[in-house]
Amino acid sequence: MFPKPKGRAVRIDVEIDPVAPGLAALNRQEAPYRANVWLTALALTGAFFQIIVVPIFFLPQAPGLATLVVVMLSFGAPMSRALLHEAIHRRLARSSFWNDRLGRALAIIYGIAFDVMRFGHSAHHRFPRHAFDRADIIAVGEKRIVACLHYYCGLLGWFYVREILAGSIVLLPRRAIELLTDRALRTDDTLRVLVSAIRQSLDRSLQRCRLDLALAALLYGGAFYLYGACWPILLTGIVVRALITSLLDNVAHYGTPGETGAAAHNLWASHWLSLYVLNGNLHGVHHDRPEVPWNLLPQMHRQTHKGYAGGYMAFLVMQFLGPRVSFPLGTRSTGAKQENLISTTRPIT
Repeated sequence: MFPKPKGRAVRIDVEIDPVAPGLAALNRQEAPYRANVWLTALALTGAFFQIIVVPIFFLPQAPGLATLVVVMLSFGAPMSRALLHEAIHRRLARSSFWNDRLGRALAIIYGIAFDVMRFGHSAHHRFPRHAFDRADIIAVGEKRIVACLHYYCGLLGWFYVREILAGSIVLLPRRAIELLTDRALRTDDTLRVLVSAIRQSLDRSLQRCRLDLALAALLYGGAFYLYGACWPILLTGIVVRALITSLLDNVAHYGTPGETGAAAHNLWASHWLSLYVLNGNLHGVHHDRPEVPWNLLPQMHRQTHKGYAGGYMAFLVMQFLGPRVSFPLGTRSTGAKQENLISTTRPIT
């Protein structure tokens, strides 16, 4: 385990970005900025094809081919999401100006405001597995049938929908935003610190968030207009994107202890799968050192001398075992390896 930096000041509304002694070689200068920009251009081009090119040049003559192209382009969601994640951590482009604008563009094609995502992800780093970040754990007093319904709906696409709906709160009057967030966060003692952080963030980025959502609405409103009577084709692509995004969102946290601060998994994946998710399978390393760019996560993982909690695809499938009553499959560091803890509770089936 790397030494923790001393005197670290944490800001909730921005990236948690510690730099430990001895890690100077793993700084932002080693982020693959040129590759990131090319991959971002590819992702934005894919969105352009899906939203504009397909309805103009494929419809209504070839609806079958149009559907195939739209669905295949939706499979680019994991890489687009990973690039957006790099922008959130200010590692997508060397210039802050271009980093944020490319990040905003990637968020808009997802239908989300970039600053909303940045705030939520920063809270995820500061308070991993907080009360709103552990859908796979059945809370004390919660009915199992309700927990299972909520969990499986989220796993099969509702997470993506919920993310868009939650982000759309910025369209409400500011007073309403503050009232709703205050009421939600005060149910969890750990998250109460976010109340003031949200107000500070609204001061800086509320108008920008509203602009991003307005652009997303215009973009997809125009897209559905171009598709015309063939609008179910575009909707199919969005559903596929929602399914993929929701399936991958919690895979590296599934089965970890349902308590704030629990570590994430490092999961084994093939070279091509790792590239497809920009090494998102090494999520535990990312949580330990969020300043490290995606291309250096494997090197960092080797230096920790930890193993893997399991396979990435195996954990993806394992999620269908359902939510759990306590903390199964939690992990702990034991020097040279990472061990799975055996739970005495069974998955809810």
